[in-house]
Amino acid sequence: MPTLRDLGEVEVLRRLAAARRPPADTVVDAGDDAAVVRAEPGHDLVVTTDTLVEGVHFLPAWLAPAALGSRLAAANLSDLAAMCARPRWALLSAGVRAARETESLLDLQRGLAAALEREGAGIVGGNLTAVEGPEWFGLTLIGEAVRGAVWTRYGARPGDLLAVTGSPGRAGAGSRLAGALGEGARAPEWAPLLATWLAPVARVSLARALGVAGGVTAAIDLSDGVGGDLARLCDASGTGVEIDEAAWPADDLLERAAAALSATVERLRFGASDDYELLLAIDPDARGPCAVVAERLNVPLAFVGTFTEAPSVMTVRDAGGGTRPLEASGYDHFVGAG
Repeated sequence: MPTLRDLGEVEVLRRLAAARRPPADTVVDAGDDAAVVRAEPGHDLVVTTDTLVEGVHFLPAWLAPAALGSRLAAANLSDLAAMCARPRWALLSAGVRAARETESLLDLQRGLAAALEREGAGIVGGNLTAVEGPEWFGLTLIGEAVRGAVWTRYGARPGDLLAVTGSPGRAGAGSRLAGALGEGARAPEWAPLLATWLAPVARVSLARALGVAGGVTAAIDLSDGVGGDLARLCDASGTGVEIDEAAWPADDLLERAAAALSATVERLRFGASDDYELLLAIDPDARGPCAVVAERLNVPLAFVGTFTEAPSVMTVRDAGGGTRPLEASGYDHFVGAG
């Protein structure tokens, strides 16, 4: 298999471009100095970017190139889901070692492209550079939203309901199990947790359907953990929140992982974890219609709390009616897991 060094930059870029299929409304694709795309009338562009760094965000021993590409797509797709935007065009940038096999880079792009195409998006360009240390892969994803209909973190109001998709904490548990157990984490019992960590699914379809149904007043994606991301939403909206512990999704597997890791379920559930689920503020009158949309799409959606008038105060109410503070902890790139 030829390496990047064997083929050289120009040939590698040619092969990457030849393997791509530009999405609709792409006027000029890769191969020029810049891509040209055409947005639909009456829409705003929504732009996000994410970078995965070897040894920090991914471990090559746990992710094949195609799976890494898919995971990179999910990180960006989840941001657009949190804004209720339709994914359209992507730019892939990579810092890779010259000794990397060219086919593995093409595999990464294939995994990325397949994940984007499932949501109606595609790659229209990017950049390639050589590194000697850890490799990194960055994606810029451009989406569209009907003008005035984009979700933000700023709209939650006292009395709005807090809803969450999926079972947050699973990705963090999978990552911790891999670090603690090594190959033992590949045991069948842990497969669902590893899948959430290694192959997350962004909630784009649910977000777009909820956007049509109405009722979502604010949103944020769970890329750092419930405690930290919920704190960001509350700070932006000027509200607090009280979580009903009894309403939180039960997860026996998360409880077993907590025992294996000598950790508390609460720390796994609310602490650092890149689940790419959604936290949503929902008007109480829209609870029923939103639940129907989630059920139709087979996406778990739980109503787990209420936003309050106490700015930035986050609490958890237990089954006995007592309350305790919820720590605003999550992943910090310069500090680590909170």
